[in-house]
Amino acid sequence: MSAESPSPGPAFTQVRLIGLPAEVDRLTALLSSGAEVISDDPSTPDDRGRVERTVEVVTHPSPRPPSPEHGVSVTVQAVLETESGAFPRLPGGTAAQEVEESVTQALQAMPRIRLESLRVVSSWGLPAPQE
Repeated sequence: MSAESPSPGPAFTQVRLIGLPAEVDRLTALLSSGAEVISDDPSTPDDRGRVERTVEVVTHPSPRPPSPEHGVSVTVQAVLETESGAFPRLPGGTAAQEVEESVTQALQAMPRIRLESLRVVSSWGLPAPQE
């Protein structure tokens, strides 16, 4: 009979964020949406209006195995390219919400899927097609 070594505990990766308060908050929320995080409060803004915040991202040594009776949590990041004019107000908040709603409807139409959350992270203009 072999003795199994105890599984190691979680690992902590420290991330230091420095920038404008809205961007630091956005990045903290983005990290929180994909991982377990421990965060301090942001500092007082400096002369340039920038704050500093330290976030620790918690990672576990091995994922929890899927359970047939409970389902699985799957995190997916997708990059969508649209035709010209599909969401003309991007990168504005209204257009981002329109994208989120469209993608949410498409994902919710998939069988046996419960959508937990979805958020537009960024939008960039595509270069002109090469001829």
